[in-house]
Amino acid sequence: MTGQPRANLVSPATPVQFLRGVGQARAALLNAAGLLNAGDLLNFFPFRYEDRRRLATIAQLPGINQPVTVRGRVVSAGKKTSPVKRLAIFEAILDDGTGTIMAVWFNQPYLADKIRRNDQLLVYGQPRINSYGRFQLENPDFEKIETTGEGDDDGAIVPVYSAVSGIPPRAMRRIVASALDAIAAVEDPLPPAVRARLGVIDLSTALVQLHHPQELSPDFMAAESPAHRRIILQEFFEFQLALRLRRTADDTGVKGRSIVIDDALRDHVRNVLPFTLTGAQKRVLREIAGDLQNEKTMYRLLQGDVGSGKTIVALVAAVIVIDNGHQAAILAPTEVLAEQHYQRISQLLDKSGIRLAKLTGNSTAAERRTILRALREGFIDLLVGTHAVLEDEVRFKSLGLAIVDEQHRFGVVQRQKLFAKGDYPDILVMTATPIPRSLALAMFGDLELSVIDELPPGRMPVKTVVRGNGRLAKVYDFLDEKIAGGEQVFVVFPLIEESEKLDLKPLTVGFEEISRRFQGRRVAMLHGRMAPSDKQETMRRFSDGEIDILVATTVIEVGIDVPNASLMVIIGADRFGLSQLHQLRGRVGRGANRSFCILIRDERANEEAKQRLRTFEQTRDGFEVAERDLELRGAGDFLGT
Repeated sequence: MTGQPRANLVSPATPVQFLRGVGQARAALLNAAGLLNAGDLLNFFPFRYEDRRRLATIAQLPGINQPVTVRGRVVSAGKKTSPVKRLAIFEAILDDGTGTIMAVWFNQPYLADKIRRNDQLLVYGQPRINSYGRFQLENPDFEKIETTGEGDDDGAIVPVYSAVSGIPPRAMRRIVASALDAIAAVEDPLPPAVRARLGVIDLSTALVQLHHPQELSPDFMAAESPAHRRIILQEFFEFQLALRLRRTADDTGVKGRSIVIDDALRDHVRNVLPFTLTGAQKRVLREIAGDLQNEKTMYRLLQGDVGSGKTIVALVAAVIVIDNGHQAAILAPTEVLAEQHYQRISQLLDKSGIRLAKLTGNSTAAERRTILRALREGFIDLLVGTHAVLEDEVRFKSLGLAIVDEQHRFGVVQRQKLFAKGDYPDILVMTATPIPRSLALAMFGDLELSVIDELPPGRMPVKTVVRGNGRLAKVYDFLDEKIAGGEQVFVVFPLIEESEKLDLKPLTVGFEEISRRFQGRRVAMLHGRMAPSDKQETMRRFSDGEIDILVATTVIEVGIDVPNASLMVIIGADRFGLSQLHQLRGRVGRGANRSFCILIRDERANEEAKQRLRTFEQTRDGFEVAERDLELRGAGDFLGT
């Protein structure tokens, strides 16, 4: 075939279609998984390894909780439903000639179409003791062996790759093995002298060892082998290089403004502030002021737990820029939060002479025309708004500072639009809990970082507890006591309506149940599909103490400030990300009462979800929460959108 690379001339750039054992159909499946060429496959590392040199016999299993690999013939297979929890169960009994063992898979009825009597299976899992006192393997990994003869992976250390839909594990191993033919063409970016100085092996050797290790030594299994160290160095080097190139491109522009901080400005700031700043706020302000006076553009992440005073710090930064003849903008992700910012800032700036305006999707056409003209002509000093601020027709006379609140709600493109509205405006992004991507960027150098690690005097930490959904009735009794004492409650559900895909109680059903359970209490519902005016009215009533229980979705995740609300109950907490849970917890603990965050999890949640919630239960610091989220979810795409 003309233009097709020959098999013995594989390079990292060779499309997967032209590798042995692939073809067009499998190439489409690989491409859908992000594996486009041989180089992608070289970096598609196994997530674990099976030592099939030591297959366990069923008659001599080493004991419970020790992972084993067993090979056997399926002597019976079938599915059933558990009588108690109505779970779908698929069972298969394996015979390896020395004995039999049952393998059990929960909630995977489709296996009835994959595993049949007389199939040869290789299974990997931890033996448990069942109710009959016999060993069984629960939810083991399995692989069907196509022939009854000796497999080509017997007696070897076998790499196990993440599943690619439509490609069996054995076929995936063969495809990756064919990509290893490209090793000879892999260029090592580190010269021998640099490798010697750093004490690392060459790249080709590291790649081969990670795909086909000779031994599973302790340092290899702990990802601390020479091969792991080299790949980690390689990835970190490439990441740092990409960030540095982008940062260099950003730094080519020089701000066309100078910021002067003198005694008159300091007096103005003191008149605006209603209280004395904490030591942490003063430290962070010095860092921001230094950036504002620098000729290079500020791009700084301001992290601080809810109630630490981020908004006050941002407002002072805005006053500095405004007093120097420029404009500032505060961008909030929701109309509720934008309204709260506007009301609070209006009070603080009442006698300052600073001209403030608000722009949201709810602004009337007449208001919008007036604001747009005033912005262009410089008659507005500080604009508070939502995504409406990002529209092309919104233009400033001289935007010097853009403040993005709860930055995880805005995409990269949206922040770039704000950046384009001025002459290299300084950017300050704020969050109570950075998402993993922001945490990683802050850790590794693309964002400067300021942390307010001190709460104002009198703030008490929120007590967090995890409860199974079987104890919900007792939790509701506790809520009753608190409401009787005059306190208010949030109850958060993950969905608005029924979902076919997720076994979760929706908001509408939860609202009806809570209304019946708390008869005589004032219960209201809040979600993102409500009209803006209805949302505003519901929040006003809750803020004014006219509602006892607000049943809501994560629309309350940011910007809700009700000091009398001291209890947060999150239904289906095992379905939420850690950063989101931390944001929700931040809605309480703002008043004088001791506050509680109660996480209700599914009794059937897996061990990873339970451990995640236990970690959250014991963690108060937003950066610790985000770091754990980073470990669990990964960082996402650093350089894209």
